[in-house]
Amino acid sequence: MPAGDFSIAQLAHTLKTTTAHVARLLSQHPVDWSPPRFRRTQHTATRVPQWRAWYEHGDISLQNIADREGTSLATIRLALIKNGVAMRFSKTQATRP
Repeated sequence: MPAGDFSIAQLAHTLKTTTAHVARLLSQHPVDWSPPRFRRTQHTATRVPQWRAWYEHGDISLQNIADREGTSLATIRLALIKNGVAMRFSKTQATRP
């Protein structure tokens, strides 16, 4: 699917098919028309339980989770804090005066 504004007629023209065919394909394979920010937020919400399990029970760092998920450290940290996960201190933070 193209990003941005488009019509079924434009898509049919691009695909060299009919509007009826495009409409049928879209009905069988729905597309999330939400803005990208909403889709990212929705994805984060569905992943938090897994991140929590990795962090609390797997002794995996926030950075390792971010690397695994292809997202930022800030996204992981904020999502876990918002969901009541107590943050661990790193060894370097614990030894600072």
